[in-house]
Amino acid sequence: MPLPRRALAGVVMGFDNLGRCVALASLVFTGSLVAGAPLSIVLFLLSGIVGTGTLLLNRYFVGPAFSNVQNTTVAILLPAVVMVAAFDMPDEARIVTVFALLGVTAVLAGIAMLVIATMGWSRYVQLIPFPVSSGYLAATGAILIVSALRMVCPPDLCMSGVTGPISPAEAWLVALTLVTAAIFFLAIRIWPNYGLVGALFTVLAGFYIALSVLGIGIGEARGIGLLPAIDPSRVPLDLHPDMIRAVRFDLIFDAAPVIVAAVIVSLFSAMLNITGVELVLRRDMNTVRELKREGAINIATGLLGSTVNFLSSSNTTAALLLGGQGRVTGAVTIAVLALGMVFARPILAFVPPFLTAGLLVFFGVSIFNRWWLGTRAQHSLAEWLLAGAIVLASVTIGMPAAVVLGLTAASVIFVISYARLPVVRAVSDLTVTRSTVDRGRKQAKYLKKHGHEVGVVALQGFLFFGSIERLISRVRDLLDSQADLTTVILDCSRVSRMDASSMAALEKLDILAQSRGVNVVLAELNADTVREVTRSGVIGPESNLSFAKTTDMALEAAEDALIARMKPADAQDDALSSLVSLLGDAGAAERLFAQMEREVVAAGTRIVTQGETSGDVYLLESGALSVSIRTSDGHSIRVLKQRPGAIVGEIAAYAGIPRTADVIADADSVVYRLSEKKVRQLQDTAPTLAAHWHKAMAAGLAEKLDRTNKILGQRAS
Repeated sequence: MPLPRRALAGVVMGFDNLGRCVALASLVFTGSLVAGAPLSIVLFLLSGIVGTGTLLLNRYFVGPAFSNVQNTTVAILLPAVVMVAAFDMPDEARIVTVFALLGVTAVLAGIAMLVIATMGWSRYVQLIPFPVSSGYLAATGAILIVSALRMVCPPDLCMSGVTGPISPAEAWLVALTLVTAAIFFLAIRIWPNYGLVGALFTVLAGFYIALSVLGIGIGEARGIGLLPAIDPSRVPLDLHPDMIRAVRFDLIFDAAPVIVAAVIVSLFSAMLNITGVELVLRRDMNTVRELKREGAINIATGLLGSTVNFLSSSNTTAALLLGGQGRVTGAVTIAVLALGMVFARPILAFVPPFLTAGLLVFFGVSIFNRWWLGTRAQHSLAEWLLAGAIVLASVTIGMPAAVVLGLTAASVIFVISYARLPVVRAVSDLTVTRSTVDRGRKQAKYLKKHGHEVGVVALQGFLFFGSIERLISRVRDLLDSQADLTTVILDCSRVSRMDASSMAALEKLDILAQSRGVNVVLAELNADTVREVTRSGVIGPESNLSFAKTTDMALEAAEDALIARMKPADAQDDALSSLVSLLGDAGAAERLFAQMEREVVAAGTRIVTQGETSGDVYLLESGALSVSIRTSDGHSIRVLKQRPGAIVGEIAAYAGIPRTADVIADADSVVYRLSEKKVRQLQDTAPTLAAHWHKAMAAGLAEKLDRTNKILGQRAS
């Protein structure tokens, strides 16, 4: 992009910010406070210079980007300013108290930004529903409009809130304000890039031409309200340390609700502007780093008496449209603002109030349109009306009440929305969801037949009073549909926390479980939640609720409880019984069994090594085996426990791949092995017997595949 165009973009942005600072200073420091207006312009411009300058000096600079004082904070603080201005005390005390009001708000906002950034809480601020955030910002636009129109009232009427019939002079000023705002809107529609700045100079030039044509002098114009009641020849107000004694801190304390509201809305607005700049520039920004920068600047400039300052997405958008790029645009903007600081008093003295009021009406209508009227398509009717209610509350009963309304609404929206999320991830039973214990055929068949007596409910998310009631309802439905249910396992591996109200709901669940004679197992709760549940006393000796360290342990215990009901002879699995069950032919199974080699394996012996190539297949006669997978970093993860009757090694044998896991004896065990060499011999000498072997292995693999398919189907549903 050519350098002159970047510089021109900086000039335009500089005059845009200069006009904003003059308008805001005129809005706050009017009537009995007017002597403080020039200094406030200097401080507001200084904030913009420091804010934009720190962006330019940042080695992570993403530009063009601008940081300046914001309309939102000033608009919210106006009722407190009116209160201070109406209090019976010297004008100088009023002025320094207003500066202190602005500064305290900026310092508190800065501290809040630093705390949120340091503690990593920015994501929680971003959880505020968009209708609430947009309602706050639209409310500041509405307040700006109302306040700007009051600027053109006589000081006593504007600052005291007295109502009465409007005079012809007041009517003219209101009309000029509205016409000026309309000119601004028309200008940016015709000439989007330079229209606002061009309109400012055009209206200002037209005003002085009209004064000359009508023969109205500067003094006369001040007398009838066409120019501010500021004598540019008088020495301006100069803040000094001794003046802090004149600050009425009791009035600032009385304004605490308004200050808190301003800080809260400033935080939301700052976060939205950071996001806005990211979207406009299509560049990722470090939110934590940006909040820390803005927090430090607000503390520093707030101590001087300036107002809240943060990143501006609207200025960034405008600069891009003007061709701004890199640091040049920002540097030129800073130069214009510095020039404005030098000439702040004469600028303020010769800018007509209706021009600054018209500029504020323009800003207010733009904000109101962007954040409420223009969001109808983004919001449902209820959300849109909620944002409108926040706007109405801010204008009629004050911004603190609107903030309370918004935060209450945000809490309700969050609870309702979160309660709608599916807390129950999946519902199954032991016919589908089994432990990692690989059992023999007799026990496996029994579990398949009676597995529906153990329900498995997989949960997720944060359990609070809204979601846990849905869980209890789901468990009740499960008990109603499965009359012979004996155990319900709640898989809590994906549950983050439970709130206090969930503890009372667990008592209800316990009552339900006792009335149905069912045991409920809370499996794999995290340590914090276990402590909370234990502390609540919900689980005790008489309770039907219990803990399980892991879901797999709960499943294994439930399987063992079912198998314990079998007759000992029926429950006893071994290598031969497994073959008989797979083939359905005892004779063929016995002949195959005779071909296998019996091996005694001591505890700790590795009978299969991950990665080796072997086609040998084992049947576990007695003892116990563990199947573990070694990870790339050398760690071993146990994925399966095998009991008598289990088949070992058939996948690698029939897939022709290296061993996929280690198999180690947990205890002294006996296995029967049919080697790959022996299978080839059977194929040559006893093909029928070999066919029986292949049939048995195919049946075993088919069962495992069927179980896997059921698990996948249940997870996908």
